[in-house]
Amino acid sequence: MVESDRGSARILVVDDDPANVRLLERLLHGAGFPDVTGTTDARQALSRYRSTRPDLVMLDLMMPHVDGLTVLAQLRAEIGDDDYVPIVILTADATLEAKRRALGAGATDFLTKPFEHFEILLRVRNLLSSRRLYLEVERHNRSLEATVRERTERLLQSEKVATMGSLLAGVAHELNNPLAALSGQAQLLREEATDPQVVRRADKIFEASDRCVRIVRNFLALARQQQPERGRVGLNEVVRGAVELLAYELKTDSVEVVLDLGTDLPVLWADQHQFHQVLVNLLANAHYAVRRHTSPRRISVTTRYEPHRNRVRLEIVDSGPGMAPDVKEKVFQPFFTTKPVGEGTGLGLSLCRGMIDEHGGTIKLESEPGQGCRAVIELPAVTPPETAGSDGDANALPASRRGAILVVDDEQVVAQTLADALRLDGHETAIAGNGAVALDMLAKDQYDLIVSDSKMPVLDGEAFYDELSRRFPALRERVIFVTGDLLSREKREFLARANVPFIAKPCDLGHLRRTVREMLASAGTLAGP
Repeated sequence: MVESDRGSARILVVDDDPANVRLLERLLHGAGFPDVTGTTDARQALSRYRSTRPDLVMLDLMMPHVDGLTVLAQLRAEIGDDDYVPIVILTADATLEAKRRALGAGATDFLTKPFEHFEILLRVRNLLSSRRLYLEVERHNRSLEATVRERTERLLQSEKVATMGSLLAGVAHELNNPLAALSGQAQLLREEATDPQVVRRADKIFEASDRCVRIVRNFLALARQQQPERGRVGLNEVVRGAVELLAYELKTDSVEVVLDLGTDLPVLWADQHQFHQVLVNLLANAHYAVRRHTSPRRISVTTRYEPHRNRVRLEIVDSGPGMAPDVKEKVFQPFFTTKPVGEGTGLGLSLCRGMIDEHGGTIKLESEPGQGCRAVIELPAVTPPETAGSDGDANALPASRRGAILVVDDEQVVAQTLADALRLDGHETAIAGNGAVALDMLAKDQYDLIVSDSKMPVLDGEAFYDELSRRFPALRERVIFVTGDLLSREKREFLARANVPFIAKPCDLGHLRRTVREMLASAGTLAGP
């Protein structure tokens, strides 16, 4: 036992003989144990124990008023199950029965009087070392238990995040078909109406449905888990989309959002879904901070391009209470959160840093207590590779030959909407409710192009395409998929393998019509004029 352990050890001596108490005190003091408390009244033993909380007790057996075995029982009842306080019996009763009763009642050691000084000091040191080791093991066990609880909670939170992502994706997919019909019908009404008032109402319906479409796509982006997929990204559009997703919650909590977006930002070559997740997470954190704060409740979002550094800078500043230095140091650690249980997983900022790192950027938080928080993201201005061609409006392409088009979708109202849009360009259309029906129709009649959903009962889009390739190989490159199921890895792999155009549901009907025109113009027709 080291000297510091000796000096900090507290020892209680209970013996009715004052000479024995003084002897033990002097002996222990001389051996480096200055904190020794003695009493000659066994009736005070329990109160002395409670007041001093000793690390070791030395107890006589034969005492007036209360004998040592009774005191031993009192002390054992007082000492907690998770503690270890050695009790050494010092007695003149050297009989085996006395030793049996004392050890059976919970004594740790048993010495008979008169005792050798070196022996009692060795026993004391050994027992205190045992206590120290016991307490270290207990602390280690508690630490392990806390680690197990923490990691179990992390696992549960991770499972919860994964489950919520799947549920979110499922809800979004369920909304896709009715939204596709609503958005499509609004587009058709707007194009075909001649009454200005009807056109204005169609515009309002389309704007509302388009907002719902963007929200659903934002949900899908949040639920998406895959490797980065680089594409052309306008950072300002991502900012607006994230703000729009959280607009209702921000509005109901009276949070003012101020956008100061640079007009000269370059188009980035990045993963738009990951950027969207980062923005939503940072805005949600800012919202959480300001809603617990008194007015003003304000979140400012600023974007700037720094051409001399060829970097894009984004800042999100909130008027919340700020963060203490020890909290700021931990915010990017996985599973660290200041939110109550059930309100946060602690995964957000850690994931944000990982996504920004993947794009060669940096993210940092600047905050002081009472001064709000500033999140700063800097990204290298990696511009997209040059690509040929760009989208125009529905009438930008020269008119192609009219074709016979088969629309395959199990949602009747969606199929009818797509067919109505194609008929605006003079195409003949027919509708099949699933892949099996479509194959029967293809066996009877000739079609120039197929517009198909990818997720259908009976025979889904993938199985339909495989069978189409086998039975009607001339049509395998004349398929356009319209799908709301771009989240699953299997679906993305199938579309990449098929190497045919696909349009996300709910779709822009102008985009669909342009794609049809391009395919018919490049491939001619099979069904004839």
